Amino acid sequence: MSEKQDLLNLTGRIHQLVDYGIVTVDELSQIKSFCNDEISRLNSSEFIERTEIDWNDYKIREQSTNHEIDAGTAMDMTNAFSKSDDIAGVYKEILHISYEVATDLFKNNKKVKIFIGADKYGLVFLYEDENKNEYYILDNKLAKEKIIRDEFDNYKKTYNDGLKKILDALIRRHDPATSNTERFILYDTFYAELVRLKPKYPNLVISFHPAMHISDDLVEVVKDDGTSFKANYNHRLTFIMILGYYEGNKFTPISGLGAYDRNGLCPPGC
Repeated sequence: MSEKQDLLNLTGRIHQLVDYGIVTVDELSQIKSFCNDEISRLNSSEFIERTEIDWNDYKIREQSTNHEIDAGTAMDMTNAFSKSDDIAGVYKEILHISYEVATDLFKNNKKVKIFIGADKYGLVFLYEDENKNEYYILDNKLAKEKIIRDEFDNYKKTYNDGLKKILDALIRRHDPATSNTERFILYDTFYAELVRLKPKYPNLVISFHPAMHISDDLVEVVKDDGTSFKANYNHRLTFIMILGYYEGNKFTPISGLGAYDRNGLCPPGC
């Protein structure tokens, strides 16, 4: 479904509610006021403020190993990214994958590879359907957006030439032989929860909070070909993921399940 069709469906729904006498003039005025606030927010030059997350409300586990981190570690990981003076503010925005996109991805998959791209507005999540040789943008969409291969490559290049170059310099202070994250694995960790919660929260998303690993521990990495090696993940880009929903003029996180990627990051586990 195109975004234009989504808009037609939304305005058609409002028209239907008026025709059926379900909304009043006062309620329509509230909608008008809400729309004016959203216009002001879009016209503002400031970044959109996000709700502060209390990581104590979550059990945050690594997706493939179930290794759990505590709230302090989660905060340190997100702060290592969000409070870094080396990283521009445009890259610190939280990204979302909607219920609709997640359902599309996981109806036939247990896990998917998400490539990291960028444009002038910040990070972009990209997906390659290897069976069909098709390419998509995933984040902040009600349906995955198909793009051509050149666009896919350009988003990746913008990330590689911009933020990744900065992240490479940071990680090479500790390990000169490595480079930073180009893609990560998203498992179907949240899928059953999304399905369970959908009747209660109609505008569900997986919320991705940029973070960096802060541990010097050596971790065994299993590559796609089955071979393994030891790697240090310190200063490697990842994302801490939780669920949330849109209601009215706010986004609300849902406490409970949290996840992050470690073993699926590429590099080192390409």
